[in-house]
Amino acid sequence: MGSSRTAAILFCCVALTSMVAVGRSAATEDATKFISLGALECSSNITKSSSRKLIAARVQVCPVRFDQMDMSAVVSSCRGRPSAVRCCGALKDVACPYSDLINDNENNGCASEMFYQIIVRGRLQPGLFSHLCREGPLGLQC
Repeated sequence: MGSSRTAAILFCCVALTSMVAVGRSAATEDATKFISLGALECSSNITKSSSRKLIAARVQVCPVRFDQMDMSAVVSSCRGRPSAVRCCGALKDVACPYSDLINDNENNGCASEMFYQIIVRGRLQPGLFSHLCREGPLGLQC
């Protein structure tokens, strides 16, 4: 009877330790997600032609169709004299799920495409995000 109780306690300890380790791993992964300063700089370099068309010949096309996404929350939060909390928070909602792709702009053009869609379609000031949304040395924390 004592050995089954000991086994049950041991099982609970192992299960709890595993759950804590998984929780820490997920928290660490989320904490390291960010939109890089280099990607934010793409908001300053907006051209009249979509980056999807400009870069298609030299790099892969971004697999995310930012041109088909609803950017109205970002646009409405960033018009006029936007607060960093509100505007950058709205940007995080759109950009953070794709942070790995956005940070690899040199190879896929995702940051250029996303900022082109937000700034040109939303008629926002180029450079808005590169100036407003710097939260630290890595860029915009997700």
